[in-house]
Amino acid sequence: MDNFKCEVEKNVKDKTDIFLKKLGSEMFFKSDYEGNLVSFDWVDVIEDACPYIDIIVRQPKIALIREENTVKIEKSKKITVASIKDLSKHTEYINKIDKKTNSVEPKKILDVRNEETYNIYENRFLYTLIDSLLKFVLEKEELLNNFELSDEKVLEYSAKTITDFEKVDIELKVTSETLPTTKVDKKIKDEIKKIKARIKRIKEYISSWQRSEMYKALDKAHVSFIKPPIKKTNIILKNPNFRIAVKLWEYILKFEDNEDTKENDTDNGNDVLKGFLDHSFLIDYFVLDSLVPSKREQKKKMAKNAVLLLTEEIRRIVDLLLSAGIEITDEELLNMIAKEIKKDKSERLVGIDDVKKKFKNAMEEYLERAQEYL
Repeated sequence: MDNFKCEVEKNVKDKTDIFLKKLGSEMFFKSDYEGNLVSFDWVDVIEDACPYIDIIVRQPKIALIREENTVKIEKSKKITVASIKDLSKHTEYINKIDKKTNSVEPKKILDVRNEETYNIYENRFLYTLIDSLLKFVLEKEELLNNFELSDEKVLEYSAKTITDFEKVDIELKVTSETLPTTKVDKKIKDEIKKIKARIKRIKEYISSWQRSEMYKALDKAHVSFIKPPIKKTNIILKNPNFRIAVKLWEYILKFEDNEDTKENDTDNGNDVLKGFLDHSFLIDYFVLDSLVPSKREQKKKMAKNAVLLLTEEIRRIVDLLLSAGIEITDEELLNMIAKEIKKDKSERLVGIDDVKKKFKNAMEEYLERAQEYL
């Protein structure tokens, strides 16, 4: 190969700039690992909240409501001062008056009742939370019951671009599936068994809450479920048990929202990873561009392209390290590169010496045999 300067040639740089500027690419990632299930953080969150919710349900807030109804006298249950005052305003309720005793016999009377009710906002919030929590837990339990240990990943990448005189396309699909191992399978199955036992305990909490007076009263009254956002009442803001309940409510909503937006665990927008795939596309194109009949010309052309690829790759990796919060100095980077170059050269030299040694031994053996014929 002819010697050339280790620097990016202008024509290669111009061609690459056009390639990258006109590049349009898409990345699609799918993971069929059955359970985000292997992450059981949601069980911890629910378990931590259950004792606090239990306290609220056992000691629910009660409101007094005043009901006033005009009823027939025989149906009235309690006559109060308010009843008498109302009768004086509505003389049409009077049936007759005894003039001798001045006693009044009403035919109707205002019936005033003060009754206790669980139908307040805070209790309706708990009623909604209990219902949502039960649905959430049952869904997760069903996933666990149908759990199959599999880990299949698919990565698809497609891109199009142009150079100064070419249109270039690529389609890439990479799949991987973890090989099952008895040890890993047993460990995960044991973990799932433990989780099922914890879920059973959570369901026992929920079942006991549904048997409470508060829940049964609200259920009988067919109260409507509340909708987010939660009203920040004094009780919800100041009661520590209610604050925990609200956090659980928000956690479930957020968890479900994340599930809805996952779109079957697909990822179409990771610019950092897509950038590496774009760079791989450029490498593939350079390989294609270097394919000429002469192997000597192939190596020469690819070597020129490699200089630019090296600078692009170094820049991309440095950007990745910095974005991840990993600092690297120029000296550290150069030392890493120098170390790899030295290692590569050392391996090459060892290879050359081995070839020379074998060649020398073969020549000596040949000369010894030749002496027999002289």
